[in-house]
Amino acid sequence: MNVPMGPVMLHTYASDFLSAATLSVRTDVPFSPARTYLICHALELALKAFLSLKGRPLRELAGGELGHNLENLLDEAEQQGLSDLVQLEEPQIAEIRRASKYYAEKIFEYPALMEAPRAYPENPDANLLFGAAEALVAALQEPCE
Repeated sequence: MNVPMGPVMLHTYASDFLSAATLSVRTDVPFSPARTYLICHALELALKAFLSLKGRPLRELAGGELGHNLENLLDEAEQQGLSDLVQLEEPQIAEIRRASKYYAEKIFEYPALMEAPRAYPENPDANLLFGAAEALVAALQEPCE
């Protein structure tokens, strides 16, 4: 099958960010924003690779309602048949939705003055996110080749 470059490039980037997240495992701290950011970015790119495979133009994936919104990307991917490709577990799906706000608001990239004093109460479980990203990247490997 001849796959357009969009899905191939997005999958390549998703895989690379996921690999970087693997190298930054921190079990000794409750909040590891860099690792969580890398995982969320891998999720964003993997979901965009899937949507690109379904014919969504890259320019639509780059901004607007989808942009960096993991929840909207996940909703759109689910509508386009994501579950036919990979079965994410309900806790993984819930955690992607939970991470969406922090990711879109760049809380994993910059200190959040309103969140830090409250110990980042909506901080998602990075291990659940990692499992979801790993499943997505693996499931997309063959279709993106």
